Amino acid sequence: MITWKEDYNTGVQEIDEQHQDLFDYINQLDQCIRDEEYEGARIEIILNFLQMFCATHFCLEEVCMRQRACPVQEKNKKAHDKFLSFYSEFQDKYRTTNNKELLIRKLREALETWLVNHILKIDMHIKKCNNVNKAVY
Repeated sequence: MITWKEDYNTGVQEIDEQHQDLFDYINQLDQCIRDEEYEGARIEIILNFLQMFCATHFCLEEVCMRQRACPVQEKNKKAHDKFLSFYSEFQDKYRTTNNKELLIRKLREALETWLVNHILKIDMHIKKCNNVNKAVY
């Protein structure tokens, strides 16, 4: 189980709320693993959420960093692109494998590691970049 900590707050309420939503979905994935449920409706809801989350949340972060002229905005974009590639590859494998348990367990581990590292090493820069430039979109 992954627990939200105040240390993960970026100072942008919408980003922090979305990160907390993602923590909740990772915990739901934990519950599926405990229940030995590696396919079906619950897993599909989680996987669909992750796909939607990536598309919308990453865009929000990138816009916030661009508006604040954050020096790590390019690094952030590259990290997002790399994660999207990982997730796309996961989806392809998940659709075709008979060993969904192994893939779901690897996804769960990768999500926590990636998310915590990304928040602490990249997203935290948003706090330091308060120069909001309303003209940049």
